[in-house]
Amino acid sequence: MDIYSKIIELKKENRNFVTVTVVKSTGSTPGKAGFKMVVDHEGKTYGTVGGGAIEMEAIQESKRLMASGNENLLKEYLLINDETIADPNVTTVPMSCNGKIWLYYEFERNLPVIYIFGGGHVGQALIEILGKLKYHVILIDNRQELFEKNKAKGINCIYSEYKEFAEQFIPANDSYFVAVTYGHQFDYDILKTLYARNLVKKYIGVIASRAKAAAMINNLKSEIDSGIDLSKLHMPIGLKIGGDTAYEIALSIAAEIQSVRYEKKI
Repeated sequence: MDIYSKIIELKKENRNFVTVTVVKSTGSTPGKAGFKMVVDHEGKTYGTVGGGAIEMEAIQESKRLMASGNENLLKEYLLINDETIADPNVTTVPMSCNGKIWLYYEFERNLPVIYIFGGGHVGQALIEILGKLKYHVILIDNRQELFEKNKAKGINCIYSEYKEFAEQFIPANDSYFVAVTYGHQFDYDILKTLYARNLVKKYIGVIASRAKAAAMINNLKSEIDSGIDLSKLHMPIGLKIGGDTAYEIALSIAAEIQSVRYEKKI
């Protein structure tokens, strides 16, 4: 697999990785300007910046970058065996090349994950809006025709019964959940299952009228725990910005998710 195909694959899988590029070299160096290497979340490499000790150093620096979450980095290296001529302002790598090389480390972070249950009009509009923001969106729907339609569009989607999926998947702790299915019972089953499994850590939004929302909350308290923490529950879903079309509702949901992500009280 070529390096660019690997980058596309890692982005699709929502994985952390670092792209290391040789931006400049002087003297004798194993890698020249334009050499490129990808270091994935497991430390596996694709491509090269020249091999040898400088490549090992680049791999370790990439791992440090992913572990710390720091910003992109440009770093200069002196490739020498004689430490007596080392530059204190430049990282020395023990190699006999006696050249200099500059590596640019570009950290591609994995994105917050949003699970959207329901691929109807609101779900479709929400996917379109979130596609312009930095989220990794996964759509779950139990209708074969919608699954095939969305798959053809390149949308990351899963064909499954809602409750069955909610009972089995293992999301990251900072995942967002949106229930906008075509039936209130589906929405409640999703809501109840996620709370029963203690998966709601960041945000869950459910489309419902105020009366239906109140009924669902009463059911949750009676069926799970009267003292259940519902501070992350947004039901009815979305900010009150006006409008009742699918796209307007989706916009209000996206705005609410953004406010939670960036801890803005609206």
